[in-house]
Amino acid sequence: MKIITRTLILLGLILCTGLQNLYASDVPVNPKKLKTGEDYLKMVKYYRYLKPDSALYFVKQGIAFAKKKNDKKTLAALYNQNGMIDDNATRFKEAKEQYEKAEALYRELGDEKGQATILVRLGVVEKRKGNYDKSLAYFYDALRLSEKNNDKLGLLEARVVLSEAYYSVGDYNSALKNLDIAQKIDSEIPLSNFTFNMYISYGYTYVKLKEYDNAIRYLEIGLKKCNKTEYNGLRISLLKVLAIAYFQKGNQAKAEKYFLEALSFARQIKNVLREQSTLTEFAEVYMKVDADKALYYFKQALRIVEENKLYIQQITILNKMSELYEKKNDLKKALECKAKSYSLADQFYYRDMMQQVTSLETAYNLEKSNAQVKELKLKSSKATMVRNVTISIALAALIILAIIFANYYKTRHLNKLLQQANARLEENNSQKDKFFSIVAHDIRSPLVSTIGFLNLVNDGDIDASTREEIIGKLSEHCESSLEILDKLLKWGQMQIKGIRLNVTTFNAIENIQKNVALIKESAMQKNISIHLDVPQGMMLQTDSNHFDFVIRNLLSNAVKFTQTGGTVRLEAEAMANNKVQFKVIDTGVGIAPNRINNIFNLSSTSTKGTSQEEGTSLGLIICKEFIQANKGELNVESEVGKGTVFTFILEGFDQNKKA
Repeated sequence: MKIITRTLILLGLILCTGLQNLYASDVPVNPKKLKTGEDYLKMVKYYRYLKPDSALYFVKQGIAFAKKKNDKKTLAALYNQNGMIDDNATRFKEAKEQYEKAEALYRELGDEKGQATILVRLGVVEKRKGNYDKSLAYFYDALRLSEKNNDKLGLLEARVVLSEAYYSVGDYNSALKNLDIAQKIDSEIPLSNFTFNMYISYGYTYVKLKEYDNAIRYLEIGLKKCNKTEYNGLRISLLKVLAIAYFQKGNQAKAEKYFLEALSFARQIKNVLREQSTLTEFAEVYMKVDADKALYYFKQALRIVEENKLYIQQITILNKMSELYEKKNDLKKALECKAKSYSLADQFYYRDMMQQVTSLETAYNLEKSNAQVKELKLKSSKATMVRNVTISIALAALIILAIIFANYYKTRHLNKLLQQANARLEENNSQKDKFFSIVAHDIRSPLVSTIGFLNLVNDGDIDASTREEIIGKLSEHCESSLEILDKLLKWGQMQIKGIRLNVTTFNAIENIQKNVALIKESAMQKNISIHLDVPQGMMLQTDSNHFDFVIRNLLSNAVKFTQTGGTVRLEAEAMANNKVQFKVIDTGVGIAPNRINNIFNLSSTSTKGTSQEEGTSLGLIICKEFIQANKGELNVESEVGKGTVFTFILEGFDQNKKA
């Protein structure tokens, strides 16, 4: 018996030692023996998905090392890795700052291949933020640099990310065109990460087109090639998309097989981020067919994002879980998930918003201080003038007259400057008072109502239907508060930084349809029909973000002030001198004559819609400033009880004009 026991102990020690050596061998470089920039890069890449905090530690150490050695190429590569870590954690602002540092260094070094890679990463950040026009611009810039240098790997990467961007905006034909070009390039070069990203993009696109056999074919080709350790993460993604394709095809057994294989492999290689994305995507697939299974996978994903402090993913998952609990009539848990989601949003989003609000007040105080400085300078100048006159009297009458005459004009000029400064100060003071009155009234009021509704929900005596109605109103109040904050911040930024233009050429009807979709639900609730009379192919040359904001606000106002069963129309017409005229026409309550002249001024007060919808007066002010910044004009005509017509004119795009 003793011999058997000793043998087992010895085997256990050998096994433990073997496992320690196995795990030790996974680390590319001994952390105590990092001697080159390449050593630091290997450690960062190894820990980037496994332990992001450890990856950040080695990034900081590597940056200090590269700066000391004046190794700009390694420094740029480490900034790039730092950006990818922030990007994975949805810290998009920080990621963009790191990428811009890397891009500046590559530009300084004349390394256009490295520069193209960073442009791709900047485009990915903009895509994840929903700025698809900016992301496409970055991707095409990267493509041009790769074409210039005949860099086939760069060309492959650019075509793959372009396909992903077009997929995100629903242009699946353009996505497939870029993937077909990428496949031709891939056949001419060795296997790379972008090869598998290409197959993954093929899978997602064909699933959206409901061509499931094509999706499965490309994904299986990718899996056959994905047999190296360095492609482990991409293998998980291929298995995950293959599972989704089989699920959509109706083969649930195979879908679960590949899903569990992806999940098991992610856990085996300790890739927590891909484990979380696999759980989340498959939970979303199950939302419509099996709420319990979807909740089961969402809970596992939530545990991972909480451990890794991925706050945006936490909010998304909590909202999905709340939706599922509501479908199961478990309103208590639905409300708990919503409350936790709002708490996270308040902690990590609204804190940044309030910092921006504080910056507005700081800017106001700074301008006030500057005005006081000018006033003090004027007083000092007057004192100097009096002293000079007194001294000059002793010298000669002519000199005195000359000094008085010269100082008379100087004083008049200074007084004029002081009056202008005081006028600007009064205007800024008025804007500040209006701004904080909006903050005090239009934000505080919904929050007071929200607290009241929450107290009602906590009352155990109310029935389920009443609780559900209260929760609906809570959601409306929170959305109203968020909309008000967004407009306040946008207006405040415009006052401090001015309006920035990003003029692009785009098809008007595509942007209009996208924005109509956002307000369709509120129109349906009031049985309001929205009619579009916009020619296909009508191109605009203006800032598309500004155009979206104007369309969305004017249509939203039209729905807000139109009674149930009414009509809202959006018409567009080409005019002379390459202009396009838009009209938003409603059959609503109209605007009183005593208000219509002030609706574009900060002094205007907001009114409630026909269904008591909340809002502020800032929306129309921002619309007016955006249109004027784009060299257009905005006018309004209205008759009480019959409706309102908002007309605005923007620059069109002359397709016959030579580049």
